[in-house]
Amino acid sequence: MPGRRIPLPPPGAYPRFATLGDVLRLFSDDRATHGVPPGTHWTWLGFPESWPLVSCDQGNYTGPGSPLGNPDDLWWFTLADLAEHQPDAIPAWLAQLLVREVAEYTGALAAAFIALGSVPLLWTVPNYPEPRMPAYQPHYRLAFGGPLGTTEEWSCRLNITSAGALPDSAAADAMLPSLVSAVSAWVATANSCLSTTTGLSWVKFNEILANGHYADPGNSRTAEVTPVVHGSGSPSYPDQIAIVVSLLTAHARGRAHAGRMYTPALAASMTTDGLVYPTAGTNIAAAATALLNAVNAVVTPAGVSIIAATGESNHVTRVAVGQVFDTMRSRRRSLIEKPYTLGAVLAE
Repeated sequence: MPGRRIPLPPPGAYPRFATLGDVLRLFSDDRATHGVPPGTHWTWLGFPESWPLVSCDQGNYTGPGSPLGNPDDLWWFTLADLAEHQPDAIPAWLAQLLVREVAEYTGALAAAFIALGSVPLLWTVPNYPEPRMPAYQPHYRLAFGGPLGTTEEWSCRLNITSAGALPDSAAADAMLPSLVSAVSAWVATANSCLSTTTGLSWVKFNEILANGHYADPGNSRTAEVTPVVHGSGSPSYPDQIAIVVSLLTAHARGRAHAGRMYTPALAASMTTDGLVYPTAGTNIAAAATALLNAVNAVVTPAGVSIIAATGESNHVTRVAVGQVFDTMRSRRRSLIEKPYTLGAVLAE
């Protein structure tokens, strides 16, 4: 526009008048489509002489094969096109604004508008990233837990993937008793540092679909452990204290490179500076390694894995145990704070 330089609105924002470079694209059909952009929402602002804010409808993102086209494509339309698209939404002053602005166009740009038959308004296709939808690798989830202390509960879970076919339902039914034995052995062994107040009362083994849901939500494959299997150590900490067992893969970084399991190791010994005693950490790591090996031996040829919601998965290759005690707030939900014990009134 002669005499003034107006910054262009960002893609996916407001319509704008065409520049001379835009007109060349319109004549050559260079990534330019005549029409009101489909799958968009138009918001007419409350103050006069403002173009509408045009945004993609929720879920209508750009990319190959999408209705809008690729980022930076142009949609061009006239006032008549707009009136046909939204006959009751266009303010009365819009035509006056258009006439006033067009009067300032001269030279080649004005000639181009005459050749096009009208003044084109442009809207640029934005580059909105398509949201990632959960797409887990289909897998089995081994979950287990039970009572903790007198009022709380604990649980842990492991995910199991396979490079080939996953076990079918009949095979999974046959595997469940052996998995119960593997988890029971882990709970009972002294190396796990689980206390006598930690019990194993159930084990679940269910197939998980790519959307993260159970393959058979109405029929959870669950084994009730009777009698309840308890740890063997003396409890030394509140129920919410845990020790993290890190599940490592062959990858140092990236998606699905590591995971963790919060074990209720309430019988672990502690150093004078409040850290996990080194021998306890070594024993916990050995017990967790034995558990994973036992699970892998049952669910063959699959293996315990780390899974990302974007489809990546990697088999666990070893474990690591940290030196700092951790906290699981979900294992401290049932204790109700009773009235405080008050001290004597301070002396005046």
